[in-house]
Amino acid sequence: MRLFIFAALVPIIAAPAALAQTDLMGRVVACAGLEDDAKRHACFDVLTPELRGNAVKSFGEQKKPAATPAEPDRISLGVSAIDRGADGVVFTMANGQVWKQSDTRQLGGFGKGPWTAEIRKGMVGGYSLSLNGSASIKVKRVK
Repeated sequence: MRLFIFAALVPIIAAPAALAQTDLMGRVVACAGLEDDAKRHACFDVLTPELRGNAVKSFGEQKKPAATPAEPDRISLGVSAIDRGADGVVFTMANGQVWKQSDTRQLGGFGKGPWTAEIRKGMVGGYSLSLNGSASIKVKRVK
């Protein structure tokens, strides 16, 4: 059996494409690309100790999260349309965003516009919308 594995590894080691792959991930991808089952398994068997070694080396490392741009706490948007429905009010913003009321609070009249909505982040998540400085309602973005 060992002779069979060794014989299967010789073409893999000698293959120029396999030699061109210098990093571990590249070699894993090269193994995955082999169509012959025996050669593919033998290729992975050769990489297994190295893969395990990397897992042990990186165990417990504190990985730095990727930097994400800071999201503002509030935004002001022009409102192009307001639609009242049975399940709440839908606000269509001038920039194409659509926000829908998510609480059951009743709102007064909106007038004919123009409207400006201020949308604020909540402390526990979620968002609140205030239209032209009026009382705020809970909303969620649907588009």
